[in-house]
Amino acid sequence: MRSGLMKRGAILALMLVLALVAAACSSDDSDDTTTTTAAAGGEETTTTAAAEETTTTAAAEETTTTAAAAFEGDPIKTCLVTDLAGVDDRSFNASAWSGVEAAIEAGFATDDSFFLESNDASDWQPNIDQMVQQGCQHIVTVGFALGEVTAINAQANPDIIWTMIDNVLTDADFAPLALPNVRELVYQTDQAAFGAGYLAAGMTDTGTVCTYGGANFPTVAIFMDGFTRGVAHYNDIKGTSVNVIGWDVEAQDGQFTGSFTDLALARVTADSQFEEGCDITIPVGGAINLPAGDAILEGFGKAVIGVDQDAFFAAPEQYQSVWLTTVEKAIGPLTTLAIQEHAEGTWQPGAFLGDLSNNGVGLSPFHDFDAAVPGELKAEIVQLLEDIRNGVIKADFTQVGY
Repeated sequence: MRSGLMKRGAILALMLVLALVAAACSSDDSDDTTTTTAAAGGEETTTTAAAEETTTTAAAEETTTTAAAAFEGDPIKTCLVTDLAGVDDRSFNASAWSGVEAAIEAGFATDDSFFLESNDASDWQPNIDQMVQQGCQHIVTVGFALGEVTAINAQANPDIIWTMIDNVLTDADFAPLALPNVRELVYQTDQAAFGAGYLAAGMTDTGTVCTYGGANFPTVAIFMDGFTRGVAHYNDIKGTSVNVIGWDVEAQDGQFTGSFTDLALARVTADSQFEEGCDITIPVGGAINLPAGDAILEGFGKAVIGVDQDAFFAAPEQYQSVWLTTVEKAIGPLTTLAIQEHAEGTWQPGAFLGDLSNNGVGLSPFHDFDAAVPGELKAEIVQLLEDIRNGVIKADFTQVGY
């Protein structure tokens, strides 16, 4: 079952994640640089860097149009309940809702599909109750913290299909709880974060990089752990001693604000790390990365690495100059896929793992930093991610899925 999901997921993830690290890492010597990349099926294709993003975008538009034109079934009323940061968190809530919106546009979800935001954990159950009462046929729950409420309600409402994002359900003994009406979307984010750590180590001017998170949830810690291990790999390869503030691999713990919404506290955290000499940071937890961006715009530090969806486009425009790259997850595309398969009658339950092999995770382009990243470092990152994809280098130290 998983292999079938992986095959279709790879196509849709490639369609909407767009130009990941291969496009980002093209040589800055010429707009027509030739780059060899791995296609979703494993075959190598040679394209020009200048054409790559345009070609991928065109393919996405064509595929979406074809799918919508061919679909003649009934759309599914789809409802989404957010985690605490809200639908405009510029992170996984926003990405998930964009997936529902894409399903609406393609005709797989009804026009009256909707989301409800959660300002507190006590909102989760009332939000789901409202969705059940309003006849939602497919409910999307976003984030690790909603695991328990999703499990309870999925069992109480077996006729509703559920998509659980960034978590696998567990029973009271924390054993995997596979339910026939739930699909869990999970991501091997540390693979791509490993590349981001290598990049940061190669770009730091101070020899110190850093990270902080909203809380020590597995879906947060996996970014921080992968990033730190990527820095260590750079040190091993280059004989350097780049330091990481904010995460301890051995202790599996680090620096957390305790909130995904308190931006003032995030600014205090970012400032303290910059004062310790950090100049490149990867804050994990939605909009809590913006205060680090504010600090950099005011002259502290050098760059921020985003998470979940390409921060260059997701964050307000005034922050565009601060994003070195983003560790992306194909949340939106795989949410769309789940709704599409429900509408088509081909939906299956179970954990879907997005990783480098199916473009479920990756690095965004370097955008305004593209000219600043040396060509040699770009090539090393392309090779690094290819080696991770092929199992030559191990970068998945956090167990994800069943």
